[in-house]
Amino acid sequence: MTVHFDSLGDVREFVGLATLQPYAVQVLDGDRTVNAKSFMEMFTINFTRPLQVEIAGADNEAAFARVAKKFLR
Repeated sequence: MTVHFDSLGDVREFVGLATLQPYAVQVLDGDRTVNAKSFMEMFTINFTRPLQVEIAGADNEAAFARVAKKFLR
């Protein structure tokens, strides 16, 4: 799934949503992968372009897409 953030507030909100999930959520920025539950890691990637999100498990991916729909592109 692809996500896009318009502001640092969006990133903060996304991290909050990811943190509430009982499964791993990772964001890919080119060849780098960061933990979406970590503010520190999330603020080290480039937000000027859409980013790929990896969720462990197909059922979990659908569930996360519902809670993070604001950021999906």
